[in-house]
Amino acid sequence: MIEGAIYVDDSGNPGVDSGSEFLPSSRKSWTAVIVPSAIAGVVQGAMDIFLTGVREEFGAEELHFTNIYSGEGPWKSVNPHRRAEMIGIMADLMDRLSLPIVHQTVSDFTLLDHPDLVRSLEGKRVGGWNLEDISHFGLLLLCSQVSMQIRTMKDDSPQAFELPLPLYVDEGVMTAGRDRKLPNWSDVIEGPQACFRRSADVPGIQLADFAAFILTRSQWIAVNRNPGPMFGRADELILRAAARLNILNLPMRWATPGELERGNYEDWLSADRVAKGLPPRPLDGK
Repeated sequence: MIEGAIYVDDSGNPGVDSGSEFLPSSRKSWTAVIVPSAIAGVVQGAMDIFLTGVREEFGAEELHFTNIYSGEGPWKSVNPHRRAEMIGIMADLMDRLSLPIVHQTVSDFTLLDHPDLVRSLEGKRVGGWNLEDISHFGLLLLCSQVSMQIRTMKDDSPQAFELPLPLYVDEGVMTAGRDRKLPNWSDVIEGPQACFRRSADVPGIQLADFAAFILTRSQWIAVNRNPGPMFGRADELILRAAARLNILNLPMRWATPGELERGNYEDWLSADRVAKGLPPRPLDGK
């Protein structure tokens, strides 16, 4: 069942060298998809139809978009065109429902950017959360960002959200079925606690899986593709899906195939860092 709630999944490229200092191997990202209470039934109906079709045609019990894109697991024998259709269907669903998304990335560079914050967190644990662990720290930052965004949306559309909302997180930090108390945000997050669940049991997490995959993959494309007059089919599929996401806390930038390459992407990120009062590059202390 999909209810009005916050659904979270993680992503990143741990241990993988992207070739860009802006996407370090230590990078950990968390992505939340917010389902407003007022449209939870509509989201439930759409996902029921989609998941029933996937089970009947492909024998897949749930949607893991990394597997769909790569042709792994139950998708191994499915041709690329049909797998691309699955990504397109989910992109269309997310676009039509305009589901709000919040994305948070943390890496070693994040901590280097904020040395005073690092010193304040040394050795601290809050309710079982290890604030020196990038994964834990990133998830708590996501909770903070999500809470701020939901408060704003609630003010704009009071009937859309019945607060507080449950927070469901894909298993990993904790095993499925366990909950962990959060240090804040009780006005927005029920408990307040993070409820760790299997995505097969909580289909809303599969929405977050899609958003996390598309965002991470689109960033990977930006730093690894060779500029040219056209996008390859796979790259275009991902970039078009990313452009349709309703991301609340990231700026949108339109780029031609010739513009989207590592140098320009890093220049855009550098400009964003400078606008925030940070050094232009993650390792530049000047």
